[in-house]
Amino acid sequence: MSKYANWILAISLALGTAGCATPTVTSRTVIVAGVGPVEVEQINVEVARVTPAMRLVTVRQGRFLWDVHVPEIFGDLENLRVGDRLAIHRAEGALLSLQRARKGAKPGIVYTEASDTPVFSSIPERFVARTLTLTARFERFDPATNIVNYVGPAGPRSLTVADPAIREDLARLRRGDMVSLTFAEAIYIEKY
Repeated sequence: MSKYANWILAISLALGTAGCATPTVTSRTVIVAGVGPVEVEQINVEVARVTPAMRLVTVRQGRFLWDVHVPEIFGDLENLRVGDRLAIHRAEGALLSLQRARKGAKPGIVYTEASDTPVFSSIPERFVARTLTLTARFERFDPATNIVNYVGPAGPRSLTVADPAIREDLARLRRGDMVSLTFAEAIYIEKY
């Protein structure tokens, strides 16, 4: 094989591997109050650390590393090992609240086990609805589409904003501001 063919093969493999790090969207949808139909995404990750007593699994996708609180309904974490592969199926609900993060805050996630708001009207069986607060770096808000872009512990993300009061708050933020976003999510985790 020629030197150039080897380089082309190496670059193709690298690009293919980099493409695997992005979430894939399945054909399943759920209805989110105030937003409408939302696709269920599947995020394939590798287990980096397991803390069974706290029900925390640190996962890795590409260069991003973050903690996932695994609800009890998904079983015991004792058989989960570093290097295992997980598929996280999730649907993001509407943004429930927004506030500026405290000075010096780093990207992170705080989970609340159950969502007390009926956000999802067609949640698939075995999914768990919960609320989470995400600390992230604000990137931009587009008032024409009502979509906010931010960078959290799992990398760049976007979210539709239904609440007019929250849209007003987003319009006052500048790129790079650290914010705490609280929203609902429906989640299902499986080992593959």
